[in-house]
Amino acid sequence: MAAPPWLALVVLSTQAVTPSLPSLALDQFPHGVRERVAVAEKRALADPSSAAAAGELGMLLHAYDQLESASAAYERARALDPRAFEWSYLAGVVRVRSGRAAEAAPLLRAAVARQPRSLAARVRLGEALLASGEAEPARSHYDDLLRQHPHMPQAHYGLGRALAAGGNAAAAAERYLTATLLFPGYGAAHYALGLAYRDLGRAEDAQRHLRLYQQHLMEAPPLEDPVIEDVLRLKQGADAILAEGVRLGESGDVEGSIREHLRALELDPGLTKAHANLMALYGQAGTWDKVDVHYRAAVAQAPGLVEVHYNYALALQQQKRPAEAQQALARVLALSPHHAPAQNALGALLELEGRLEDAAEQYRLAAVNQADFRAARFNLGRVLVELGRPREAVPQFEQILATEDEQTPLHLYALAVAESRAGEREPALRHAQEARRKAEARGQHELAALAAGFERELRQKPTEEPR
Repeated sequence: MAAPPWLALVVLSTQAVTPSLPSLALDQFPHGVRERVAVAEKRALADPSSAAAAGELGMLLHAYDQLESASAAYERARALDPRAFEWSYLAGVVRVRSGRAAEAAPLLRAAVARQPRSLAARVRLGEALLASGEAEPARSHYDDLLRQHPHMPQAHYGLGRALAAGGNAAAAAERYLTATLLFPGYGAAHYALGLAYRDLGRAEDAQRHLRLYQQHLMEAPPLEDPVIEDVLRLKQGADAILAEGVRLGESGDVEGSIREHLRALELDPGLTKAHANLMALYGQAGTWDKVDVHYRAAVAQAPGLVEVHYNYALALQQQKRPAEAQQALARVLALSPHHAPAQNALGALLELEGRLEDAAEQYRLAAVNQADFRAARFNLGRVLVELGRPREAVPQFEQILATEDEQTPLHLYALAVAESRAGEREPALRHAQEARRKAEARGQHELAALAAGFERELRQKPTEEPR
């Protein structure tokens, strides 16, 4: 018996709204990966009604950071099986990674509705709400999560971020503190707590937690996420090669490190971290055209990755392209407003332009945002002396003398100059002598001679400023 006409219309309508599979340029994948992607694509094309086949293709593309193509495959899987948890969840995860948090939130909300016991999905939904500027819905979401899981560090941290976005720094600090008590190595929570304490005027507490952040940069409480673990298991080989490249770079073997990073990219062209590292490595080698190549590749894959823009800014600075370097640093600070190294680098560029007040402000922000950033404090002190404000410079130099290293003689000399300009002859003389002795002991002959000349000048003309 022939199907009724209305049923044909329903079928046609369904086909019209079902997203297509992504169009893949297989020749752009390295050989080993290309074969796996081709097999997955063939399976999905051979069974166009299979959500699993489309989703598995998406997972493989996701594993190799082909985020736009993965997103398209997940959308098809989701349309074919709208009740499945994993396709809504993974579609949301990929959108967050692509910087499209507002689009991710409804997908993750749907995933949570289908599997409310998934803590990973609930945490990622909160992160998407915060990233899309929905502070109040995020606060409500984390409140609900904490009612059910009062000892979950990620929930306290997320609620703290929502409260901070709403302007309640004191309440945010309480939540961040609870997160660090529940998981003492929670780096992100220590950082957020340090900034909250800074805003509340608790400078000593702020510095303590920012130091703890430096000690636990990459640590976070565990969160069971079997779906993402399945995605990560699809990636083979490239990560180990990348790790060896990083090790070689840290040992000073730039050429070997470049070689291993390129091998990792051959296996996995979507390995954004390799592109970011290669920018720094080619910068060390002075191969600037390769820096540009890997910058463009990294930005195409992950436009919101702070490290990529920062490494590029440093490369531009080395090439004496200050205007472009400032633009790159502006992108870093738009993505990460408290990025102290970027603020310090921007200060240096502004100083070269003669904009000393603006430079001093950037150095000050860098020193506040990273309390143990000695180079930023040294730069701030220098500029304050240049601006005729030596009394403000003295404490900046004093704070960086707690650590003894190769820079100590220079820091002592700078302190002596600032003290002399502030009319404090005796401490200036004492620190000039100490700078000379330590420079001589370290074989820093030019600095030792400079300190010795300044010492003589102080003895002979104690009432005059040094030249």
